[in-house]
Amino acid sequence: MPYEIIISVLRTIVDIALVWFIIYLILNMLKQNVRTMQLFKGVLLILFLKLITSVFGFSNMDYLVDTMLTWGIVCIVVVFQPEIRATLEKLGQTKLNYHIDDMSEDEKVRLIDEIVSAVTRLSQSNTGALITFEKTQSLADYINSGTKINADIKEELFTTIFWEGTPLHDGAVIIKGDRVVCAAAFYPSTTKELSPIYGARHRAAIGISEITDSLTVIVSEETGTISFAIEGELRKIPRLELKANLMKELDWLKTKEGKGDE
Repeated sequence: MPYEIIISVLRTIVDIALVWFIIYLILNMLKQNVRTMQLFKGVLLILFLKLITSVFGFSNMDYLVDTMLTWGIVCIVVVFQPEIRATLEKLGQTKLNYHIDDMSEDEKVRLIDEIVSAVTRLSQSNTGALITFEKTQSLADYINSGTKINADIKEELFTTIFWEGTPLHDGAVIIKGDRVVCAAAFYPSTTKELSPIYGARHRAAIGISEITDSLTVIVSEETGTISFAIEGELRKIPRLELKANLMKELDWLKTKEGKGDE
């Protein structure tokens, strides 16, 4: 008898642990996409309302919630079909080798130097540019909307892409880990009221920074000014301080951060 109780308790513990592990995996995938995270919060809210109406016997409200659940599932499948497909694909997907942490400190510094050189040249020639770095939240929707490249980070690549004569100069370049994954990506424009000196590039950069934790570097076509868009805000960056600020914001180098000031 005691043996059966122990087995039953262990089975229950393992069952609960597996459920929480699956929930953790789902939440970890959902948090990488802002739209799917908002969807998940909405589902939780409806389920919470269902619990309240059931406990307190609110019949009319319970009918309304049941209707929302019935038709809401159909709406979710239709509206969020791309996100659902992407999430299901991730369940059996091996992570791509985009981990910057796998690189040596010297390689990381070399990549930053390539980016700094490219942005500096673009700034000096008043060539407009948008360069976005993906962080913890996925930019897959915007990568898919652009022209996929999957190229090494090279100064010449950026200066060629953003040259006005190329078909890819409009839109943003997205960097994922140690790769340039796409060009000509377009972002939703911010709804903030901005000074007239800021054009479409700055508005798009702020827009993507409002809905993801990405870092976007903007080069103004009119003035050559370099700016960062982070968390819905613009910050002007002097050319001589570009490397130090990139190293700080990207946090690629966990040690010797002062090296960026040299």
